[in-house]
Formats: sequence, C-alpha cells, structure tokens
Amino acid sequence: MNVDAWIRELFSKVEYTRGNLHFFQDEAVDYLHANPFSALFVDLGLGKTVISLTVISDLLNTLEPVGKTLIVGPLKVILNVWPDEIAKWEHTAALKYTIIREDDDDPRIKLARKQAVDEARAELRVKGEFSPAVISKAATAVGQRAETLMRHKIRRELANSDAPIHIINREAMEWLCLHHKAQWPYRIVFIDESHSFQDHNSKRFEALKKIRNTPGLITRMHLLTATPSSESYLQFFAQIYLLDKGQRFGKYISHFRQNYFDFNSYARTYKLRKGADDVILSKISDITMVMKKEDYLPRDEPTIYARNVRLSDEQRTLYDKMERDLIISLPNGAKIEAITAAALAGKLLQMASGSVYETALIEDYDTGDRRKIRKVHDLHNHKIDMLKEIVEELQGRQLLVGYHFKSSLAKLVKAFPKATVMDKAGDAAKPWNKRKLGLMFIHPQSGGDGLNLQAGGSNLVFFDLPVSLRQYLQLIGRIDRQGQPDPVVVQLLVASGTRDEDAWRALKVKESVQDAMFKKLKALIKRYLGKQNDDEI
Repeated sequence: MNVDAWIRELFSKVEYTRGNLHFFQDEAVDYLHANPFSALFVDLGLGKTVISLTVISDLLNTLEPVGKTLIVGPLKVILNVWPDEIAKWEHTAALKYTIIREDDDDPRIKLARKQAVDEARAELRVKGEFSPAVISKAATAVGQRAETLMRHKIRRELANSDAPIHIINREAMEWLCLHHKAQWPYRIVFIDESHSFQDHNSKRFEALKKIRNTPGLITRMHLLTATPSSESYLQFFAQIYLLDKGQRFGKYISHFRQNYFDFNSYARTYKLRKGADDVILSKISDITMVMKKEDYLPRDEPTIYARNVRLSDEQRTLYDKMERDLIISLPNGAKIEAITAAALAGKLLQMASGSVYETALIEDYDTGDRRKIRKVHDLHNHKIDMLKEIVEELQGRQLLVGYHFKSSLAKLVKAFPKATVMDKAGDAAKPWNKRKLGLMFIHPQSGGDGLNLQAGGSNLVFFDLPVSLRQYLQLIGRIDRQGQPDPVVVQLLVASGTRDEDAWRALKVKESVQDAMFKKLKALIKRYLGKQNDDEI
C-alpha cells in the first residue's frame, strides 16, 4: 500500500476535527494538562474519551519525552469505545495503539491447543494403558493448558509492543503490574470508569498501588467516571489514593474511616458524620473537575449516541456470507435462508443483535396440513455484554431498554432475570414512575404510544436498532417530555459493519428530513399569517 492510500485509509473514518470540540471539552483538556494527577467526574455523553485522547495527543506531540500511555477500562469499552473514538477525530486518528488482549480467534491459540491434544493422544495410545475416555479427558486437559500458555505468550508480546499507547481491560491490571513490575513503562495512566478501583481490598487496586508508590514510575494519572461515590463516600478513598498516595485522606482506610465516619457495631456499617461530606469534597476540590450535563447541554435536547460492538472474525464471516448469498449453514448444521430482500434485512439485523430465526414448514402426516415454525439460534452476546457495562456505569439509576425481536427479549430476560418487561396494558408504568423498577424492557411498537415514563428515569438504550423513525422518536418521547427532571440520554447498541449502522444512518437521515420539513412548514405558516395580517390592514 502506497503512502497516499495508507493516509486515505487511516483517515477514512474521521468525522470531526479538533475545532468540533465543545468549549467545555476544551476547558477539560486545559484542566487535565494543568493538573497531572486529577479526576474528571463527567456525565455520560459529555465526551470524556475524546477529552482524554486530546490530552494524550498533545503530550505525544511535545518535544519532551513523556513515555508510554496506558488506558484502563471495562472490557467492552476498551475494545470498542476507545478505538472508535480514536478513529473519529482528525487530531487522534494517527495515534498508534495496542490493545493488550489476545483474540479468541487467534490461529496460534487454536494451533497450540490442537498440537498439544494430538501429541497427548498419540503418547497415551502408545502406552496402551488407558481407555479411550481417559485418553480423551487427559488430552483435553493438556490442550487447555497449552491454550492458556499461548494466551499468556500473546499477551506478553502485546504488553511489550512499541506502540506509544497501550489499552487494557481492568480485570487484567493485576497481571500487567506483575508482568512489568519495576520496569513499568507507562508514565501516563488514564483510568476509565475509575469507580471500578474504589475497593481498597481489590487485587487490581493493590497491584496498581504498588506501582504508584514506586517513585518515578507514573508521572501523570487521570481518573474518569460519572459515579465516583454512588453508594458511599468510602468509595473516594482508593480512587483518590491513586492520585495523591494518601496525602489527603491518609495511607490507610482505617484512618479515613476514623476521621469521617461513625461505626455501627450492630449493623457493622459506617455512617458519614454530619458535615464530613463537605470536608471530604473540600479536600479533593483542587484535583477534581466536575462536568454535569445540565450545565452544558440544552435541557430540551436528549443526548443521543451509538455504543459500538464488534463481531468476531468468525461471526463476521458468517454475517458477510448471509448478506452475499442469502443462505448460510450454522455450525450446528441448521440452514438459514432469506427468500426476499426484506427477509434478508430482518435476518441481518437479528444476527447483529446476537440471534437468527430458522423458519421451516412442518407437515402433519395425517392431514397433510403444513404449519410454519421458527427456531431461534443463538450467535453471540456482544450486545448483552455492552448492556451490562452500561448498567454498571449507571450505578443503580433506572434504565429503559427498547427491543424489537422476541429473541432479543429472551436474551435480555435470561441475562437480567430481575428486570421487568413492559406489559401490553402498560400496568408496569406506575411502579416505573415511582422508581420501584431499576431495569425495564419495552417494545417500541407496543410501548411507544400513550405512556408517560418520564418520572421513572432518563436513560434509554436501544438493544435492537429500530427501522421506523416513528417508533424510534415515540419511544424516546416516553421519557423525554415535559416533567422530566433530568437530562435524557439515549444510547443505541450498534454492531459495527452490519445493517445496524445502515439503520442508524437511516434514522438520522429520516430525522433530519423531518426536521427540515417542520422548519419549512413553520416558515410557510409564518408567511401565511403575515400576508393575512397585511390583508386585514
């Protein structure tokens, strides 16, 4: 590939320039530059990712060496959100990064497992002392061990790569700290959703704490979260410790508890003393920046954005074959076929959400009558995993989830058994508006009209991408309406490279066309009224 083609490909996904940053995002960039150990407590939708990437880009483009940068976050976020955001902005698109996570489809993993299994089977058969069942069980164990070793080898290679930016999921932080130890290469560390480091007893915190306490290893650290202390002010201790090494609240949690909390020996709980909250917040005010939606975003406009998920290579190959050939064979032998273009579009959207329907005609041998049956085949859980991340981010705040396919509802109910499904009669609206329901699933067609749900929450996720603009706008309108006390945030789970993206683009086009129509109509009405007034005069 020549240089021109490489540059065109590199910037093919760019949607914004640095000039598109909002003024409050520029202010946040300046704040992080000026405060090398600081926290950004920012609401969803205000752009904490691009703020952080802008800071990283600025630092990497300085003449002074800054070392490598580490980004830590939830698995789905580091696999999707950060890479997607890097590609969207002109000033970050050229940033080179490595995600420290082995791909399940990596052929080296499969090869290592197969070779180990084959060798173990051959060796045990030669001995002739074991039954086929014992040989199979032993070979499987050997294969799993070989797979684990290969995964660790790949992860080590990724962790030692020369890329200036490394991205890793929070669950692997203990491993990364033990891998590098005193040779820790990351001078800059960003922790996305830092509330996941709020437990001072967690292994990930203890491992990073050791690195942080070693002089010179980390010269800049920034925490990013919308919910630093959703349950208790106790959750501040571990997060702030990573920034100041105990300067504000002491080196031990016991000191923090003694200074600001009363212990209930009967319930074995800690209660914040009166006035202690003001003292705690005052102590961290110099190293934190708070950004709330209501301060920056119009109150009458919901924040709407996509959360991208990615299919694996195997799943993507299956999807592409369905789109190209209109027929596929699943690994279990089932054949899925689309007879019409409309049927194909539906099945591709199903596959993007993780399932696909197999339709077959069953004949009654006695009567000769035929009836159609539908069997659901599960393909993946990428959207379920992303939804779990969102639920965690919301830290107990109410969430409405829109679905379209029955197969998606089945997945949702299985993954979240305590959630409520909106009934056709709308009886669940009452407990929802009283905030007695934390998570509720709703179909746009049945729940999009006539329900007032604004009192129960302000967060909405579309699990399946709707095709109908009316259903899309109506469901948003259930919570984004007069009487809504909080800013509305709408997230769409979009499977990258699938009909999900087409549906999302189509919705935006349809909405812009409709908006243009309304503007024209208003102008025409205004002109008409003006002429009418002139005639009366």
